[in-house]
Amino acid sequence: ARSATCSSVKEKFIWPPGHPRIDAVGDRCWGQCCGSLPVMKRWFWVLDMVVVVSFVVIGRDSHGFENDWGNTFQVALPFLLALSVGIGIAMAFMDPTNWRAGLVIAAVTVVGGLALRKYVFHDGTAQTFVWLTAGWMTAWMVGWRLVAVLITRIADGRGASNPA
Repeated sequence: ARSATCSSVKEKFIWPPGHPRIDAVGDRCWGQCCGSLPVMKRWFWVLDMVVVVSFVVIGRDSHGFENDWGNTFQVALPFLLALSVGIGIAMAFMDPTNWRAGLVIAAVTVVGGLALRKYVFHDGTAQTFVWLTAGWMTAWMVGWRLVAVLITRIADGRGASNPA
């Protein structure tokens, strides 16, 4: 096994050879030290929040409700809470562009968000809303990750063929 040391927190992490969390230099930890994480990997959760909030804004608009901050936040809150749990369960901070992490995050966001919405916030969970929520969250939370991987692979391919 190859080790990567995060000097900022004096912790040592062991990753298998060739693991994506060890960069080209080989001594930086991509998993836990935010100082060595690329910007995308530090701020990935913002994209997931945009997925949730855009779902709420579009839904409220399609039903003729005003999209003021207070009501939008109230509708989004159960899903944002579930999203934070999903990110923790998927350990997405380790590899945020992994599509499997996106699937886990989407599932936890949908199930947890709908449960919170129904049992804690006492709002509706009609069958159509459940299907629409599941489709939107899954498509976009997995989708942006697939696009990020594709862009990374394209960029890496160009970098390998044109090293200058």
